[in-house]
Amino acid sequence: MKLVPYRGLEVDKSFNEVFSMMDELFNNSLTQNERKTTFKLDVLDNDKEYIIEGELPGIQRENIHINFENNLLKISVEEKNEETIEEKNYIHRERKVVSMERVLKFKDINSDAIEAKLEHGILTVKLPKQEVIDTKKKIEIQ
Repeated sequence: MKLVPYRGLEVDKSFNEVFSMMDELFNNSLTQNERKTTFKLDVLDNDKEYIIEGELPGIQRENIHINFENNLLKISVEEKNEETIEEKNYIHRERKVVSMERVLKFKDINSDAIEAKLEHGILTVKLPKQEVIDTKKKIEIQ
């Protein structure tokens, strides 16, 4: 047997519109929002520091949280946008809820000198490297 997708009722046009809106809501909005659970990061390593660049278009500065603890850099985003509508007879209403998190591990970071800025939807975090003192010593046997 061949499965044919449901296209709505042909008897009443208003039912078709309602079913089309529901199909669009469930097939597009929800599944696409569920896929957007992370954001892209680039990590650059140079002699003095690591530079992390993350794409966060449309995210407000106050909704981004950055922590560095136990050699782990944690960047998290929590944002809720709700449009208040006075009318109660709406047929379709959407809300944007964003919750994302990235965790990266680094060694030998000067945590007191970490800097972050958000500009044009790009988050830049600079993690200065701590000067590593070589404590190895070869001991000669006499």
